[in-house]
Amino acid sequence: MRLCFLKARYLLVSTVFVIPFVLSAQEVSPNAASLVRNRALTPHSAAPVAFAVRMKTGINIDGRLDEIPWDQARPITEFTQNDPFEGQPVSEPTEVRFLYDDNAIYVGGKLYDSNPVTTRLARRDAIVADSDLLIVVIDSYHDHQTAYRFETNPSGMKRDLAVSGAGRAYGRGGGGSAWDPVWDVATSITDEGWFVEMRIPFSQLRFSPEDTQVWGVQIERAINRNKERAVFSFTPKLEATGIARYGHLEGVRGVSAGRKLELLPYVGMSAEYIDQAPSSQVAFSNPFRSGSDYFGRAGLDLKYRLGSNLTLDATANPDFGQVEVDPAVINLTAFETRFDERRPFFVEGAELFQFARGGPGGTTGRSPQVMYSRRIGRRPQGQVSSSAVFSDKPTATTILGAAKITGKVRGNWSIGLLEAFTGREYAPFVDGLSIPGKSVIEPPTNYLVGRLRRDLRSGQTQIGMMVTSVNRDITDTGLASRLRTSAYVAGMDFIHEWANRGWRVNGAVTSSYVRGNEAVMIRTQRSSARYFQRPDASHLRVDSTATSMTGYSGMFTLERQAGSVQGKIGLAALSPGYEVNDMGFQTETGRYVIDNDFSFNRPRPGTFFRNWRVNGGPDLKWNSDGDLISSNFNANLRWQWLNYWGGSIRVAHDFDTYDDRLTRGGPLARSPSQYSGNLNLNSDYRQPLSVRGRYSGEFDEAGSWKHSGSLNFTYKSGENVEVRLGPAVTKSYSAAQYVSSVRDALATETYGRRYAFAPIDQTTVSLETRLNVNFSPTLTLEVFAQPFISNGDFGNLMEFSAPRTFDFLEYGTAIGTSVRQSDGDYLIDPDGVGAAVPFTVSDRDFNFRSLLGNSVLRWEWSPGSTLFLVWQQSRSDRLVGSDYDALSAEAIGSFDFGHDTGELLNIQADNIFLVKVNYWLNL
Repeated sequence: MRLCFLKARYLLVSTVFVIPFVLSAQEVSPNAASLVRNRALTPHSAAPVAFAVRMKTGINIDGRLDEIPWDQARPITEFTQNDPFEGQPVSEPTEVRFLYDDNAIYVGGKLYDSNPVTTRLARRDAIVADSDLLIVVIDSYHDHQTAYRFETNPSGMKRDLAVSGAGRAYGRGGGGSAWDPVWDVATSITDEGWFVEMRIPFSQLRFSPEDTQVWGVQIERAINRNKERAVFSFTPKLEATGIARYGHLEGVRGVSAGRKLELLPYVGMSAEYIDQAPSSQVAFSNPFRSGSDYFGRAGLDLKYRLGSNLTLDATANPDFGQVEVDPAVINLTAFETRFDERRPFFVEGAELFQFARGGPGGTTGRSPQVMYSRRIGRRPQGQVSSSAVFSDKPTATTILGAAKITGKVRGNWSIGLLEAFTGREYAPFVDGLSIPGKSVIEPPTNYLVGRLRRDLRSGQTQIGMMVTSVNRDITDTGLASRLRTSAYVAGMDFIHEWANRGWRVNGAVTSSYVRGNEAVMIRTQRSSARYFQRPDASHLRVDSTATSMTGYSGMFTLERQAGSVQGKIGLAALSPGYEVNDMGFQTETGRYVIDNDFSFNRPRPGTFFRNWRVNGGPDLKWNSDGDLISSNFNANLRWQWLNYWGGSIRVAHDFDTYDDRLTRGGPLARSPSQYSGNLNLNSDYRQPLSVRGRYSGEFDEAGSWKHSGSLNFTYKSGENVEVRLGPAVTKSYSAAQYVSSVRDALATETYGRRYAFAPIDQTTVSLETRLNVNFSPTLTLEVFAQPFISNGDFGNLMEFSAPRTFDFLEYGTAIGTSVRQSDGDYLIDPDGVGAAVPFTVSDRDFNFRSLLGNSVLRWEWSPGSTLFLVWQQSRSDRLVGSDYDALSAEAIGSFDFGHDTGELLNIQADNIFLVKVNYWLNL
């Protein structure tokens, strides 16, 4: 198998490095190419200009454009293709006009078409890739950094984003976050094409207080059958583009933000039907839940405009029951799983709180994230009393209130301030004698984030600062040993671009400070991010008297982001004491990183490919002792054929280095050399049935291997139904999975501690299913379901033999004895008849099954007001090897697809039904 993989690797490397240069001479037709090559870089002052005309009479938003004011507006008719024929005029006549009055700006589009239009109904904010589109993006600050995107199609779907970042070519880069402004759109379809009217209230935008406004604007038309994208302000693909290269919208005068206050109160009711399994310890049932429980909630969201360019958002007792559940995962590492933020209050405006964008990461891992908003309202971190038989532990911390101020002041200063307060959480319980008690599982906590950024040179230079603080009121001794009382992070970042944004440098420095009692600081020093207890580390030691810890991080990148040849060189350093996990997210520290990536781009059609890109480079990482812990070289090829099918290939080699995390606080180990690769293919998504396939494989010289495959089918029926099926299978074998460690003074080779490992065979199967039914642009049904099965079969236990090796001695054969006990645990005697003290290790084999489902019926019954009907179902169980005797029919650790799926359906389901309604008020 290894020989086959080596041959495949040779073929992939040949593909990555030979094909691009063979095809580099294949270009677009001479006429189109000359249009692109001969076009001089456009100075900002010469960007195309659109004009808005003040209306004297009103119009109806009906998608017809038959009122007199539309005839008085100056039409925009010149649009240039980005795809498929870069630099050529739009293939169908297109007219876009702007009007405004005291309250709103209006966009009218006449999108003529000689063929029937392509359209789809879709829920709000859905990504619709197979429909004709009209997209209007407004940089109302005219700061070249932030913009508001409004998107619709012939069916009148609505999608809106707050967009930030210079990005790459328009529509293929930059950052964006969900945003829910209240605006109107109407469309109509005729034999001539389709027509659009938008009404965007000034109250939903942010802009300077000047009487005369000049805004940045971009308009894009998508003609799906041609895969055509045409824009108002055109920039060639090989130039750096984004918000800074938009055109100008002029003519808006004497307007204000209008009504300043928006209120969005909600009420909600839920019915929870949760299986209440009896306890084998007592005869009485759970006093906290009956299995059929009902709850009510109410809260309020508020938006207040402190001016036309500064907004206060606040929420009291927010509810996020309509947010999709996180997918199931099996995590056998020492590190936390990171999930994306989906809660609307925290997603909106998140782009302003981005810090040190584009820092080193790549194949060397994720850079620490200073702000990770999912820390607010997280699962309570305390423990229920060990005497508890039944308890009522909440699954999330209650957010009593949160507020943020975002916007611009004095022209080029961007500010963001977020504060949230979570309450003290209790877990009521009863013990075996039915005596009630109450455990404190989360203290009252205040979260504060401040962001300040100064934009210079039209946003080509940015200098920013960011601070975060977390303060906890800890009065419980148990929590005091688990949670830090306070945590602070402060940093500065900068971006500087030049040569028409073709080059960029990016840097940041941050400092962290955390405080707590001696017990929690020992816990911090011994955490998986740093492992100060490592016995062979030259300068790391656990300070048992410490009540605080400080650290720093720094990063710098140099990038060329325009032209055929692009690249990035990045450097990063994190001190061992750097800690941001109270408000941010990190998995490691004490690191020095070199992250490189170089690419060659061909974005224009040739003989075989519509576009392709090859990139790769070496990445290196050292720990704070100077040990090389990662040395990787990777090469990647991404392409699209002329028929709009496409794919990518990646090959990588991780060289033989060291691993300071394998023994989880023990001595340094060797990390075997590894080869890996993956292949992705996708069909033309314009077709009713489209498919994406992925295969990845890896193996190392120690015998570990992993194979993963997935398929994603998307079927679209008519205009309003979409079904997605995503089966995935992963099969892996790890030669050494950490199990546990025990102290033993006789284990002198490993510094007085024995480290137990075992090989593991693991199989994971999942099926991600989505159904979207769109009854109208305001009434949609979304269904998500994920059956998930994972089985792990651990092999014979073995002992890590010596530092800086990847050598193990198997108990019962190479050293000592290993005997399975009646309770399922293994009794290990490390040296047989010797003086070493025996110890026990539980059987870690497991069978895990889960079925997660989430259905949301969403009805926007009035502009800004929404009714949600939600059904959540979950089924899960986990069996471990020690359950074998009680469940002898179950082969723990062995994968049996038929048996596992049958057992999955037999698991008692937990069901939660939620009704939530909110009502938008603009005062």
